[in-house]
Amino acid sequence: RNLENIQKNIIIRILSGIVGALLFLLIVFIGGIFFKILIIFLAIVGLIEYFNLMKKIGFMPFRFLTILASIILISFSSNTKFFEITFITFLSLFIIFVLSIPFYYNSGRRIEDGAISIYGFLYLSIPSALFVNLREISIYHVLYVILITWTNDIFAFFVGKFFGKNKLAPNISPNKTIEGLLGGMVFSVILSILFSILFNFRILKYICFSIILSICGTIGDLVESVIKREANVKDSGYFLPGHGGFLDRVDSLIINIPIYFILIHLW
Repeated sequence: RNLENIQKNIIIRILSGIVGALLFLLIVFIGGIFFKILIIFLAIVGLIEYFNLMKKIGFMPFRFLTILASIILISFSSNTKFFEITFITFLSLFIIFVLSIPFYYNSGRRIEDGAISIYGFLYLSIPSALFVNLREISIYHVLYVILITWTNDIFAFFVGKFFGKNKLAPNISPNKTIEGLLGGMVFSVILSILFSILFNFRILKYICFSIILSICGTIGDLVESVIKREANVKDSGYFLPGHGGFLDRVDSLIINIPIYFILIHLW
């Protein structure tokens, strides 16, 4: 019976993963308002999971205010100079306002609760807004950062599982290995070369990008592992059947989106 349950869970995991990935990629190709609505929805899901984790740790983040600010930011995200200016202004006002609430209102909240809310905004809402921005620049940028991140995650897992011997961060994520990190990086480089040939990108430049994103994606995974360890939970939530929480699926992408956004603007 245990074997049957394991096989059933594996089938559910594979099918839900395939369906979820296909639906997501379909909306990526459609773009426009549909893509923006999807990102807003996913950002809200991620924030709710984050808030629940913070509650388990002992914090009381400003849920409604942070979600509202996230919706506004992502809704107005665009590849324009106007957005760049308003983005900085909006972020500054949000930070000042949230940190001021514990002082000016008898809400029972601490300054730490405001800081945790701001961290959630920085951790999830800003990458979401930048993701919308990337889609407006080019669909190829969105596909690249997604595929590199997924490739790194998948092959880091399998290489680590079958060949891993040296632990990468045993106190944070015991299953992660140095061999897994290098394996994910190698396959990310291979994909980056193929991507560069197909879409006429500069090969050496995107090889460097893939190495940077492999390292940063792994760091993103470890960051979420630290949060879950503090909250004493295995999964961040129950977003996809067989896959755990939404944050468990996008922890690497959360870090890689802003990193890639910076790279394409600086290089």
